[in-house]
Amino acid sequence: SRLAWSPSIAPPGLTLYRESRYPDWAGKLFVGGLASRSLLRLRSGQDTGLLVEEARMFPGLRTRIRDVRTGPDGYLYVLTDEESGKLLRLVPPAAPR
Repeated sequence: SRLAWSPSIAPPGLTLYRESRYPDWAGKLFVGGLASRSLLRLRSGQDTGLLVEEARMFPGLRTRIRDVRTGPDGYLYVLTDEESGKLLRLVPPAAPR
């Protein structure tokens, strides 16, 4: 199946999350957006494989996302595309006590 955005988000990279640091995100795709300046979380339906969920994450970040990867430690890492780019590690919120 294909996925297209209009206007294009200019997706440079993606990762399929298969780790356990973020249990609610297991099996979801994460896509960076250069033009959209966003990180997208996507989920496809188990039966159809069609996109059933799309969420733009961290809207306040407002920077071009060059890449997103799953690190060997099970965390998601986001690389920003700017003159002094940043490598951001996404950390899940602490569990309520």
